[in-house]
Amino acid sequence: MTRNPALSVIVPAFNSAVLLRELLTSLLASTCRDFEVIVNDDVRSADDTPQVVAGFRERGLAIRYLKENRSMAQGRRRGAQEAAGDILLHLDTDMTVTPGLLGECAELLADRYDAVVIPEESFGTTFWARCKWLEKKCYDGVEQIESLRCVRHDVYDKLGGHDDRMVFSEDKDLDLRVRAAGHRVGRTRNFLYHNEGELRLSRTLRKKLGYVASADLFAERHPEAFRWQVNILHRFALYLRNARYLRTHPLLYGGMWLMKAGEFGFGAIGLLRRRLFAPARPVVRA
Repeated sequence: MTRNPALSVIVPAFNSAVLLRELLTSLLASTCRDFEVIVNDDVRSADDTPQVVAGFRERGLAIRYLKENRSMAQGRRRGAQEAAGDILLHLDTDMTVTPGLLGECAELLADRYDAVVIPEESFGTTFWARCKWLEKKCYDGVEQIESLRCVRHDVYDKLGGHDDRMVFSEDKDLDLRVRAAGHRVGRTRNFLYHNEGELRLSRTLRKKLGYVASADLFAERHPEAFRWQVNILHRFALYLRNARYLRTHPLLYGGMWLMKAGEFGFGAIGLLRRRLFAPARPVVRA
């Protein structure tokens, strides 16, 4: 009988064969070998992701391919349903892992923790990508912002996994539910590289508009966390706490403030527009 792997890496994808190749290469170089990979491709994808998966399978990677991804949250949840590992690690195609990360996740979840947060190191080729790198530096270790990516399979199933309806902070929603249920959450020393690529300001602003679709759902489920997330003063307080970057990276520091103000502005506009023009809920009469 074939033994189940200790860890299942779940990766939703959408026309991202180039980035996926980099992620799978980093997984192949991992010092831990007791894992499988499940790539859940978007139903609209039209690139050569299936061929990339097949190529890495030939190189000895335990990898499976699905094409049942309809949203980030649903794609993660569907991948988890196929996972055989006792531990689930949810990654994105624009990430790569450090060699010791998987082994550390397996070790920490073996007895001490039920889930772990994994720090990220962003990089990219544009000014705004470098601003995003600096922004994430300011969030390092901030529980209200960082979200867990690795969780025991039984805990994930018990809590219902990712909520298919979530667009706004589907990862934070799971993080908050895991913590609220009293599960132990740790943090790894190893980290993820997050490739922001050729990030443009217009792209990150449009992304915030997209989050509006399920913002009300998140607010209803986690009102305190939502109030913290949408209060721009909390973010600016973190930036002021890291004012040392004004001396070492003055242009990036100023760009970070501008970018975050724009993101909050677009998010507020989208939320206001949604609440003004959303269809009224029907009145239920007794």
